[in-house]
Amino acid sequence: MSDSRPPSIGTTVRQIPGRIWLVLFGMLVNRIGNFLQIFLVLYLTHRGFSASGAALALGAYGAGSVAGVLLGGAASDRLGYAWTITGSMTLAGALTLSLVHLDSLPLIAATAAALGLVAQAYRPASSAMLVESTPAEQHVMVFAIYRMAFNLGTTAGPLLGALLLARSYDLIFYAEAAAQLTFAACAFIALIGRPGARSAAAGRRTADGAPAGSYLAVLRDGRYVLFMLALFLNAVVYIQHTSVLPLQITADGLSPTFYAALLSLNAVTVIALELILTQYVQRLPGRVAVGVGVGLVGVGMNLYAAGPAMAMFVIATLVWTLGEIIGTPTASAHPGRVAPEHLRGRYIAAAAFPMQIGYAAGPVIGVALWSAAGELVWWMCGVVTIVAVLAALAGMRRREPAGDLPDVGVVAATTP
Repeated sequence: MSDSRPPSIGTTVRQIPGRIWLVLFGMLVNRIGNFLQIFLVLYLTHRGFSASGAALALGAYGAGSVAGVLLGGAASDRLGYAWTITGSMTLAGALTLSLVHLDSLPLIAATAAALGLVAQAYRPASSAMLVESTPAEQHVMVFAIYRMAFNLGTTAGPLLGALLLARSYDLIFYAEAAAQLTFAACAFIALIGRPGARSAAAGRRTADGAPAGSYLAVLRDGRYVLFMLALFLNAVVYIQHTSVLPLQITADGLSPTFYAALLSLNAVTVIALELILTQYVQRLPGRVAVGVGVGLVGVGMNLYAAGPAMAMFVIATLVWTLGEIIGTPTASAHPGRVAPEHLRGRYIAAAAFPMQIGYAAGPVIGVALWSAAGELVWWMCGVVTIVAVLAALAGMRRREPAGDLPDVGVVAATTP
């Protein structure tokens, strides 16, 4: 533990530059207006497309979103953070508006895939920008603030979307496009031409003239690969609350309303407590905070096997929610803090990618285990979590500052 005392919530809030607040505001607006993924199936079936066709379009959007994170990481390192955020949100706004005017399902699916691709490309850039624009001792708290804005937008978005949907299905597309273009404008005004607008790799070249850096360089960082493994395994366990948990609740004779109440309990607890607890969590070594967080997520899932009592479900949900609160801000800050400057966007994207794969594969794995062995799935969550904790502890061992890490596979910045 560091001898210096990390800043409080108030100190961090006061010291965040105004331009960063503008970007955070743009991201909040974008999250509040994130209706498409929630209502796309309803919209397409309302227009007369089959449920299977609507599901195909939603799957295309999801596939594009996974690839979009990698695209965003590469774009951040090549073009800079400001242009990546501005460009991705501007393109997303245009594609969102175009969906209202398309009548062919294949064209709608292709557009949805392209939209998912560009709509998620901003995320590595925004995270890298936060790391470069704030002091190191504030990173964990800043990411907790970032997550609060993200969670507030995610919570409010479906409610606003439902209100718009009552008036017109087309309104959700116009509103989402407006939110995306607002985010693009905020990023452009706040970042273009200012420090941190370009990444350290922007414009940088290797000896053969190619842009510096690649995802292969990230994969050569053995510790970081272990960290990525921990994120993947944790995602597989965490996502069981959306796949196996409702099956467990139904099997125990409880209502879907109770399941919805548990999800609300998670959301309210995170929004209410994450900033407060992060004041203390940020004082811990990063590997300890992430290890404890990952471990509590697994323990919470494991507790669902304890019995059908409603109180037990509530306790289990609070335990894994506490794990989410403790571990996630530090895990979110870690990629940008340990990355070489010229690979910061790719490091952040590389951490998000295994989580997205875990969120996609986890429900399939969990439901298959539930069908074959019932409550054994919760015990398997415990086993997987042990491996995830060990990977996090090993992968986040103290290392040299990011700027002193070796350039793997690229020419140094000083090379002519």
